[in-house]
Amino acid sequence: MAEKLKSISKRIHWYLLLKAAAFALAWLWFPWWLFAVVALVIYFTPFFQPERFAFPFFVLLILSYVQAPGWFFAVIFGLMFYFLLLIKELLLVERRSAYELLVFLLSFLLLRDFYLRFNQGVAGTAPLFALLVAALVALLLRNYIRAFEGGEERHPGLRRVSVGFSFLLFWQILMIGLFLPVDFIYQTAIVFLPIVLVVDLLPERLAGSLDRTKILTSATVIFALLVIVITSARWTL
Repeated sequence: MAEKLKSISKRIHWYLLLKAAAFALAWLWFPWWLFAVVALVIYFTPFFQPERFAFPFFVLLILSYVQAPGWFFAVIFGLMFYFLLLIKELLLVERRSAYELLVFLLSFLLLRDFYLRFNQGVAGTAPLFALLVAALVALLLRNYIRAFEGGEERHPGLRRVSVGFSFLLFWQILMIGLFLPVDFIYQTAIVFLPIVLVVDLLPERLAGSLDRTKILTSATVIFALLVIVITSARWTL
């Protein structure tokens, strides 16, 4: 039993947990500019491949800026930062799957904040902010693809075109979501699921490992989830 507890304790990586707690508490208690300084110091210490995962960190800072401080999101941001540090410092075996999950979480929160503020249809600056959110999600996708390419880039032209089309697709889906007469959480979920499908399939397509079984399985799961979300939503037509 003691050996098992010792093994679990090692897997937790307490020093990273302390860094994540400092990140969360700084966001909760400090002015944002001071929190940003603290977050930068924590992220860049030690100085180990910081540029490789800098964009997810940047998006997390954006989310921390637009979200009002509170204990619930302090815990959420702290756990996401801990997760990012585990990936950055090569402490996870399935780092690619973990990074994909992090991209999903960041994308969902970006969509949630967008529809929380713009859930009254296409008006004012909503299309511009939709463009910004689509760009952030597309760049998260690009960063995810590049992070695991290895030493040399595979099909850089195809990757750029694919990410560019993904950006336009994300923007169009975001705009469609503005017309949905449902609560912002349902808007977020309906728009999020097609984005999940793209993020899940595109990297494998570029790597040449995508097969028909993967496409059918992923598409079926996403379609089933969409049906559940759409049928459970309260439509205000």
